[in-house]
Amino acid sequence: MADKNNIIIIKKVEDDGHGGHHGGGWKVAYADFMTAMMAFFLLLWILAASDENAKRGLADYFTPSLSQAGGRGQGLLDGTVLGEDGVLGGSSGSENVGQLPNFGQENPLVVFDSRLRNETPTVVIEYEVVPSPEMTEVGKLPEEQNNAVEAIPDTEVLEATNKELEQKQAERDALLDAAREQIEDAVKANPKISDLSENLIFKIVPEGLLVQLVDHKGQAMFHTGSAQVQADTREVIQAISRAIFELPYPIEVSGHTDATPYARQTGYDNWELSTDRANATRRIMVASGINPTKISRVSGFADQRLLNSENPKAPENRRIGILLMYPNPA
Repeated sequence: MADKNNIIIIKKVEDDGHGGHHGGGWKVAYADFMTAMMAFFLLLWILAASDENAKRGLADYFTPSLSQAGGRGQGLLDGTVLGEDGVLGGSSGSENVGQLPNFGQENPLVVFDSRLRNETPTVVIEYEVVPSPEMTEVGKLPEEQNNAVEAIPDTEVLEATNKELEQKQAERDALLDAAREQIEDAVKANPKISDLSENLIFKIVPEGLLVQLVDHKGQAMFHTGSAQVQADTREVIQAISRAIFELPYPIEVSGHTDATPYARQTGYDNWELSTDRANATRRIMVASGINPTKISRVSGFADQRLLNSENPKAPENRRIGILLMYPNPA
């Protein structure tokens, strides 16, 4: 007798088909896709390798046929596509007449080759139409006749230009004359150097006002053969600097000697001597309040620019030149 406590349980497991690779349906879809792609690329290859006659035949084959006689088709249904007089079915008048597409019947190749289509772009050019002025007189427009302006002769233009230049030159000369008076007053106001006013020479040159400190007999500006400045000369240079330090004029300093050769045989000659004297003058001017940026050039000319060319060894050839240049025009 079987034991009643031993109960047999049977468990049934059903496969729902979701395990593994979920079946093989995707393979069929993939095979159809690959077949379609192969057919498509085969068609492209045939089109590329075919001549024009083959393409035209292929185009004719795929071109749909339309009824050309009374709107009736050629199939079994013999349906009416167009009404009477070529009017679309459902219309009752000529106002709704439409033209059916021909689907490339005239030239089937245009469906495959866009170069054969007659697609000429419409170009619209927009411009403003300006009427040409009418010439009422030879060489004159109407507005020129109504608002005639008498031309200024060339001579009058030149005269006006010359007057303007002369006026500017006069203004510059007036400024330099004022600077000359300031320098003279500053030297005469100092009792120590008032007698050295005869050593000052003022000259208007194309560049501006040239102030020269020259030697006289018994009155030298520098020690003989040296760039050491005499005490009285230093006072004169300081007075000149105080008189012009506020003026906006660029300054050039030049040194000059006479034609007497330099006595010492050390390679040091009148070129070095004239340059050193000009540079010594520049240092005194800067120490007296002149802005260093106003001094545009320091030069030494030795005996190449003599003041007294008839006597190259004359003492007045030994000099220092301070040039106040014309201010730049605004």
